[in-house]
Amino acid sequence: MKFDNVLAEVDGFGRFQLRIIFLLVIPRLTLPLHFLLNNFIAEVPAHHCNLSSLDNVGVFGNLTLEERLAVGIPVQEDGTPSSCQMFEEPQYQLLFNSANITDLPVVQCQNGWVYDNTTFKSTLATQWDLVCDKKKINRTTATIFFMGVMLGAAIFGSLSDRYGRKRMLLVSYLATIFFGFASAFSYSFAMFAVMRFFTGFGITGISIISIVLCIEWVDIKHRTAVGVWLSLDWSISTALLPIIAYFVNDWRHLTATVTTPLFLAVITWRWLPESARWLISNGKVNSAHFYLSKCAMVNRREQFMADIKPETLSQVILVEKENRTYSYLDLVRTPRMRRLALLTGAVWCGVACTYYGITLNVTGFGVNIYLTQFIYGAIEVPAKILIYYSLTKIGRRLNQAGTLVLTGICIFSNIFIPRDMWLFRTTVGVLGKGFSEASFTIVYLYTTELYPTVMRQNGIGYSSFMARLGVCIAPLIIMLEEVWLPLPSAIFCVLAFTAGLSALLLPETQNVRLPETIEDIEQTRRRSICTADLQKATMKFENILSDINGFGRFQMMIILLSFIGRFTLPCHFMLNNFIAAVPSHHCDLSALDDGDVFGNLTQEQKLAVGIPVQEDGTPSSCQMFEEPQYQLLFNSSNITDLPVVQCQNGWVYDNTTFKSTLATQWDLVCDKRGKNKATATIFFIGVMFGAVFFGSLSDRFGRRIMLLVSYIAGTLFAVASAFSTSLVTFAVLRFFTGFGITGIVIVSTVLSVEWVDIEHRKLVGVIDSLSWTFGNTILPAIAYYVTDWRRLTIAVTSPLILAMFTWRWMPESARWLITKGRLEQAQNYLRECANMNRRTKDTAHTLNIEVLSSIVMTERRNRTYSYLDLVRTPKMRNLALRTGIVWFCVAASFYGISFNITGFGLSSYLTHFTYALIELPAKLSVYYLLDKIGRRRTEVGALLCAGVCLGINILVPKDMFIARTVVAVIGKGFSAASFTTIVLYSSELYPTVVRQNAMGYNSFMARIGVAVAPLILLLDEVWRDLPQVVLCSAAVLGGVVAWTLPETRNRCLPETIEDVEQRGG
Repeated sequence: MKFDNVLAEVDGFGRFQLRIIFLLVIPRLTLPLHFLLNNFIAEVPAHHCNLSSLDNVGVFGNLTLEERLAVGIPVQEDGTPSSCQMFEEPQYQLLFNSANITDLPVVQCQNGWVYDNTTFKSTLATQWDLVCDKKKINRTTATIFFMGVMLGAAIFGSLSDRYGRKRMLLVSYLATIFFGFASAFSYSFAMFAVMRFFTGFGITGISIISIVLCIEWVDIKHRTAVGVWLSLDWSISTALLPIIAYFVNDWRHLTATVTTPLFLAVITWRWLPESARWLISNGKVNSAHFYLSKCAMVNRREQFMADIKPETLSQVILVEKENRTYSYLDLVRTPRMRRLALLTGAVWCGVACTYYGITLNVTGFGVNIYLTQFIYGAIEVPAKILIYYSLTKIGRRLNQAGTLVLTGICIFSNIFIPRDMWLFRTTVGVLGKGFSEASFTIVYLYTTELYPTVMRQNGIGYSSFMARLGVCIAPLIIMLEEVWLPLPSAIFCVLAFTAGLSALLLPETQNVRLPETIEDIEQTRRRSICTADLQKATMKFENILSDINGFGRFQMMIILLSFIGRFTLPCHFMLNNFIAAVPSHHCDLSALDDGDVFGNLTQEQKLAVGIPVQEDGTPSSCQMFEEPQYQLLFNSSNITDLPVVQCQNGWVYDNTTFKSTLATQWDLVCDKRGKNKATATIFFIGVMFGAVFFGSLSDRFGRRIMLLVSYIAGTLFAVASAFSTSLVTFAVLRFFTGFGITGIVIVSTVLSVEWVDIEHRKLVGVIDSLSWTFGNTILPAIAYYVTDWRRLTIAVTSPLILAMFTWRWMPESARWLITKGRLEQAQNYLRECANMNRRTKDTAHTLNIEVLSSIVMTERRNRTYSYLDLVRTPKMRNLALRTGIVWFCVAASFYGISFNITGFGLSSYLTHFTYALIELPAKLSVYYLLDKIGRRRTEVGALLCAGVCLGINILVPKDMFIARTVVAVIGKGFSAASFTTIVLYSSELYPTVVRQNAMGYNSFMARIGVAVAPLILLLDEVWRDLPQVVLCSAAVLGGVVAWTLPETRNRCLPETIEDVEQRGG
């Protein structure tokens, strides 16, 4: 017996269910009132500067208001008075001639503003003067509210699955009432923002709990009707809001008014039932029997429940463990739940972002704000009636995808409609709003049907969290109109299409029973992968490692020896941040020295008469006056028509930070700036080719010998580059430095992983990556004291000399030796490992030649593998494609952040040091996450979080350099975590016979990403934020592709290509 069978007997849509709907409509009416409140309380009325400071108790006081505005306020290009500027003193001549006002002195408003109160008595903008420079603060109030909603969705989703729907609904009522009224009585903007955040936190419980409670009490046949009916309360309130706001035009009174329905909701809460489904799934069968009996009585079906005992209900929903506590982690523990969470999250984020992108922009179509808001609310009613019939005809999935795509088309169309055609624009916008609302109506019902009872509220909470993330972004996207007017519409359009495509990947739920447990979603139980693999294997290399200790002193020695060489990697990879730094500079003015007046001037005076000033007030770096402009010593107000030329005799550099750099050595500034930045790309092109070279040869000739070649080549070419006599020589030698040094990174990683057991592989991966963090942290300290680029290059190369001396103690990979048939050499190294780890007893049989020959079965002994083997078989080809994309995206985003250390307004030393330091907690976190949630989720999560940070920094103003640096540093931490994970992850994905080829190929792809990163940064000349947009997109793409890779946690390393072709994923 299923719960739906029980519902059918007690009537799954009777008076009991109608009463639930009615009781929940009361609090749900407040949802759109609060969610869309910002359209009214944060409205900015027409305003201009307060001109009281111009009143000289003379002529000005006798002027009319229009005349005062004419002589006190400059006119903008569109003919309207300026909102943020005023004349320094009254310009009475403008009363007779206003033709030329361009040269009149203006200042920012001195005594505040005067507001037009004809529409709004008061708003947040008028209360705290949130206009002009503070305009963005006013706009962020919506984002603050929705951040609270976002957090509340996560909290209430989890707690209502743990403590029940009814109890948490009351908590939501009370929290919203308290913080709603507290925000209305706020005496400062900071207090209002905090109270508004917690109002959003509290009210979100009403949104996500009420829909679930209704759906769980309704039978299959009527779920569609209930889902649509519940959404109609949103439409009704949306239409009522402008009417209320029209009569209550004080923001404090309006905030209190829209909160009052919750008092009635608290009174009626006592008549709401708890979800019987939830009670049964949590083992509370007596309470479930009580509510089902009440339902049967109200619906006049008492006879059925008289025959049902509480014990019988325990068989209706079978769960794995009674009273088990479910959490958000259960959304990602199993494959199908994980896929479901990913897709529903994408859909909800797209639905919410586009919906609020249209709704929050009600003044953007040229119509009265009250009228547009009312139309927006009214259009939802026919949209929802249409959806009611459509859901029964074509199902949930096609409706969800279709409405999202149609929303995107409407938004896209409005990009091309001229602004003056406001009626046509509003019509298309309203249609888009209708489709958007239809998609929101569907997604609540659809998601509720997709998740099982034991996780339904967690699922809705997570989905709502993703929706609120989209809502938080919506106001910020709207701000992008200052960059390019149609840009917000273009972004909303892309989001709508992406969400629509994601919806097509979800399963259909029309006429399907609600799932009760995670098992209902998964259908089959998971099994332990590595254990099963080991049971089938007669002997694996992991068994040998287990006998001789796969993580003892021998492995510690390998890690320590690798650490010495690996220390130089970040120093060279990030060296360009210092040796290619461009210090402050200006033209050499010796050509202007006339041997008379000019020579007697001070340095500041020479700059004043010889260098034109840029818009930001700083001297030009690339231009000088054709001849000294001595008049500027007395009047510098007008220099626009003075003749300027490019620097004639080179440049003078500020040597306070750097004694010398590539820029100062070969004058790589101004027109040659691109050559300076290209030096990083040249180095990484060398790294790219070196990755292919060393990857192939170390699979052919061994890990150990190619590591020595890399040491020698890296040292030789790096030292030679420090003595370069020209930029061309330096570029060539820098290319070969990159070529040589790349062998260290790919060979040492593989060598460490191949000598370590399964349990400690992730630890070794993190320790290896910490050498990068250590080198990265030390580099700015070295660069601070060694400020000459030649000496700095030599200083960071010197550890390789020690690495060459210690190389003699580095062992060869026993795995590689066995695959090549060199069993005696493998036996010697394994015995050396056993001796050092004190595991010599009982290993004689294990380390026998015959046993070793059966460990790795290859098609042909001594066969030579190449890069072509990465694409010869289907799964290897698929694996190579996906890992290549991930490595490219990881490297591009990582170095895109790292190369931009001066792009956030702080000292390059300090920012570089901070960037390096943030890697330490990031990698420690990765150490724990790799075991807790696996390689794949860690990689995906780190990349997506890095992408989010890059995306946020697009929206952070350039002058907020501390905030930008903090976000960038966090992004750098996530990016470093993704790099740490992908190196270990890829080593575990590929078989021993081509592991080094694969690492070479992946490193090649990464270096393409690195080579592209500096070029991406040059895109700031096209649009300042374009590099951030590209890097953000790369990180997100890498995360999506990484999700398709197989998990390797607790799996034995594959030895042959056949092992890869036979495994799943």
